[in-house]
Amino acid sequence: MKSLITLFLVFTLFVSLSCNQEEHFISDPQYRKKVKEQFDKQVEIAATRSDTLFNIFDQDLSTEEEEALEFLYAYMSLNDLADYNGEFFLKNVRSSLAARDTFSWGKTVPEEIFRHFVLPVRVNNENLDSSRWVFFAELKDRIKGMSMKEAALEVNHWCHENVIYKGSDIRTSSPLATVKTAFGRCGEESTLTTAAMRAVGIPARQCYTPRWAHCDDNHAWVEVWADGGWHYLGACEPEPELDMGWFTGPVKQAMLVNTNVFGDYNGPEDILLKDERYTRINILPNYTETKRIYAVVSSTTSKRLANTDIEFQLYNYGEFYPLLRTKTDKNGIASILTGYGDLMVWAARGKKFGFAKADVRQSDTVFVILELTETVVGSLDIDFVPPVKQEVSNQVTDSMQTANSERLKFEDHLRASYEATFIDSSKAYRLAKTLKVDPVKLWHVLKQSRGNWREIIDFVSETPDSLRQWIFPLLDAVSEKDLRDINPEVLLDAIMSTNTHQFTSSPVDLVMYTMNPRVDNEWLKPYLSYLKDKFSNSFIRDARLNPEKVSKWININIKIDKKANYSKAPITPVGVYELTMADPHSRDIFFVALCRSFGIPARLEQATKTPQYYQDSLWKKVYFEAPPEESERNSTLVLRNDPLNSVKPEYYINYTIEQNKDGFYRSMDYENSPLVKNFPSILELPPGPVLIVLGNRLADGTVMTRITFFKLIADKATHLPLTLRQSLKPPPMFGVFVMTELKNDLQKAGIDIETTNGLIMSWMKPNQEPTKHLVADLQRKAREFEEWNGSIVLLFPTREEMDLFIQREGETLPGNVQYGTHADYSFGKLFYSLDIPLTNKYPVVLYINPNGIINYFTEGYRIGIGDELLKLINR
Repeated sequence: MKSLITLFLVFTLFVSLSCNQEEHFISDPQYRKKVKEQFDKQVEIAATRSDTLFNIFDQDLSTEEEEALEFLYAYMSLNDLADYNGEFFLKNVRSSLAARDTFSWGKTVPEEIFRHFVLPVRVNNENLDSSRWVFFAELKDRIKGMSMKEAALEVNHWCHENVIYKGSDIRTSSPLATVKTAFGRCGEESTLTTAAMRAVGIPARQCYTPRWAHCDDNHAWVEVWADGGWHYLGACEPEPELDMGWFTGPVKQAMLVNTNVFGDYNGPEDILLKDERYTRINILPNYTETKRIYAVVSSTTSKRLANTDIEFQLYNYGEFYPLLRTKTDKNGIASILTGYGDLMVWAARGKKFGFAKADVRQSDTVFVILELTETVVGSLDIDFVPPVKQEVSNQVTDSMQTANSERLKFEDHLRASYEATFIDSSKAYRLAKTLKVDPVKLWHVLKQSRGNWREIIDFVSETPDSLRQWIFPLLDAVSEKDLRDINPEVLLDAIMSTNTHQFTSSPVDLVMYTMNPRVDNEWLKPYLSYLKDKFSNSFIRDARLNPEKVSKWININIKIDKKANYSKAPITPVGVYELTMADPHSRDIFFVALCRSFGIPARLEQATKTPQYYQDSLWKKVYFEAPPEESERNSTLVLRNDPLNSVKPEYYINYTIEQNKDGFYRSMDYENSPLVKNFPSILELPPGPVLIVLGNRLADGTVMTRITFFKLIADKATHLPLTLRQSLKPPPMFGVFVMTELKNDLQKAGIDIETTNGLIMSWMKPNQEPTKHLVADLQRKAREFEEWNGSIVLLFPTREEMDLFIQREGETLPGNVQYGTHADYSFGKLFYSLDIPLTNKYPVVLYINPNGIINYFTEGYRIGIGDELLKLINR
C-alpha cells in the first residue's frame, strides 16, 4: 500500500513538473520580458478594442500559443491592431505551429528565425487574409517528404501555377486575392510567395531594392532560409535551383537591398533602422560588393551638427528617392553600406539644408554644409553614374533549364485553365438580360473583375430597383484593382447608404466623391452606414453646413502616432473610429470617409494628398496641423516642352515637381494625371519654394540631371521650359548588318520590313517580367513609334506563344509591329553581326539604323527601353 502511495506521489509530482515546464515559444527570459513590456504598451494603445483583440487570452491556450500571440501583438503595426481580431491572430499562430510540427525541417529552424520569419502574418502592406491555413492545406501533401530546398522550389512552382507578373496600382492585394486574379505586380508576387513559404514553415522574407540605380524602376523578390542559410528566388518565377533569377545581374548594380523584419531582431545583417516594433536590415552584401560611406554634416561655421536629419538618396523616376533616412551621431556623422555608384546626400536642420553628390567609387566620405534656405533660386547640373554592369555565370546545365522551361509551360496551361473559368462575353450578355442592365457595361466590368466576377454579379443582383441607375457609375468610380477583390457588401453599403437625390443638380461628380468607398490605397470595408450611425442627426446636419466641424471632431477624438503604423498600410475608416488612433495619412482618409458618410463630397487632392471638401462650388483644403501661409491662395506654374528635347518629358520618368517639407523636397503626385499629359501644362499650386528635378537617363544607366530651385508667388504665373540635358557622345556601335541580306532573310519568313527609317528587332519570352516591361513601353509609346514609321519586329520562341501574345496584346501595340519566331531569324545569325557576346537573357533588343549599324543593344531586364529607342530615333 505504501509503495502505491509513493508511486502516486511521484506520478503527481512528475505531472506537476511537466505542466510547469511546458515548452516556451521564447526560451530566453530576458527577451520574454522585453516582449511582455512591449505587449503591455500595445494593450494600452488598443484599449478601445480590448475585447475584440485581447479576450482571446481567456481561452485555454498553451504557453507556446500565449507567448506567440503576445509576440505578434507586441510588434504589430497600428493598422493590424485596428482592423483585425484575436481569433484571426490565434488561428495564424496555431497554423504556424502546426506547420512546424508537420514537416521534417520544422525542428531544424532556429527559434529566432522561426519567430521573425515564419510566425509573422504580415509581409508588407497587403490586406491580411486566411492564406496561412488555406495555403498550408493546399501544399501540405505536395511537399511532404521533400528536403527544405526542394520544398522551397516546389512552393514557388505552385505560386507560378497560380500567378504571373502584370503591373498594377500601388495598393497591395492580399495573397488570396492575388491568386484569385491570377496575376500581380512583383510586390504582390513576392508577398504571395513569402506567405506561401511561411504557411509551410519555411522561413521567408520579402526583399526590396527600393529603386534601381541603372534604370527607372524597383523590384521585390523573396529570400528563404533553408539548411542553415538564406537563399534568393524570383517570386512566382521558378528556376531549377535556388539563388537564380533574371535579376541576378541587375542586383549586382543595386545600391540597396533591404527588408523590414517583424519585431526586435538581432541577426547578423547590417541594421539600417531599429524601431521599437520592427528592424530594417540591409542585405545588399548577399548580392554584390559593398562599401560603407560616411556623411559629415556641418554648419557654415564648420561646426559638426549632431542629431540632424539626413537622407542618402538615389535618382530614379525623376526624383531623388531616399534609400535611407537617419540622423547624424554626436560627431555629426551618418553612414550607409551601399554599392559602387553615385548617391545624393541631403541633410536639413531647422530652416537650413544642404546637399552633396557622393561618388562611392572615389571616396568613402562626403561633406554636407547646411548653407541653403527655402529662398534659394537657380539651377545645377549633376550627373549620376550607376555601378558597372557585371557578368553572371550560368549555374545549371542546359538539360535542367530545358526541363524547367517545359514545366513552366505546363504551369502556364494550368493557370490558363483556371482563367478559362472566368465569365465570358456570351454568358455576361445573358446575365445582363436576366438582371435588366446594359450588357456592354456589364461585360466591361466583369472582364476587368477576372476571378471576382461572381461578387460583382452578387452586387448587381442585390441592388434595389430604385438604385440600379447608380450601379455602373459606382463600379466606374472604384479602381480596376477594386473590381478584382472587392466584396459585394462594400458596394451595397455604398450605394444604399448614399442620398442620391442631390446628385442630379450638383456640378461635382457626387458618385466619385460621395458614394465611392475608395479614398486612396486603404483596404475596403463597409463604412458609410457604420460611421453615419455613430453620429447624431444634429451633428450630421451641422457638419453638412460646416464640414470644418468634422475636422474639429477628429482633432479632439483621434490621437495621432506618426511611427506606430510602420507597415504604411492605411487603417480603414472603421478601424480609425474603433481604435481612436491613426497615422496622419489614415486620419486624412478617415476625414474623407466621414464626410462622404454624411453626404459631403470630399477627396484627397491628387498632387499633395491634402484632404478637401466641396462647398460653395469650391474645393476647400483641410489642415490638421498649422496651415501654411496663404493656404487658400494659389500660384500658377506653366511648364513648356523644349522643342530641342529628343523625347517629350513625362512626369515620374523625366521630371517631378517638389515641395519643401522641413528642408527636404517631396514630389507632388501627378502620376497619370491629365494635367501633365500635354504641354503646356498649367498647374494651380500653393505659393512657396519649389524644386523641379529633370533627368535624362542614357543607355548605360547614367542620368544627366538638372535641379532648379524657384519660388511660386501667390496669384502670379511662373513659366518654365523643361529642357532635358543631352549627351554629346555619338551613338554607340554594337555591330553591323548588311541591310539587304537582313531584309531578304526576314522576307523569306513572311516578314516584310521597311528599313528607310531604321529597324527595331527583339527576341522575346512573353511570360517573363523583363519582356513584359518592354511590351508596356511599346504600348505606352505606340503613337510615337507609329509616327517614326520604321519597322518593329518581335520574335517569339514558338508560333503558339506568338499567336497567344498577338491575341492578348496585339491591339494595343504600335501598328508598325510585325511578328515572327526565333526560327525566322536565329541567334546564330545575330551572333555574326554583333561585336559583343550574348548571354541568353531575354528580351534582346536592337535598334539598327538605316545604314545597318546597330546603335542600340540590350538583353535581359531593363526599364525605359521605349524612351531610349525614341531618343536614338529622334536624335
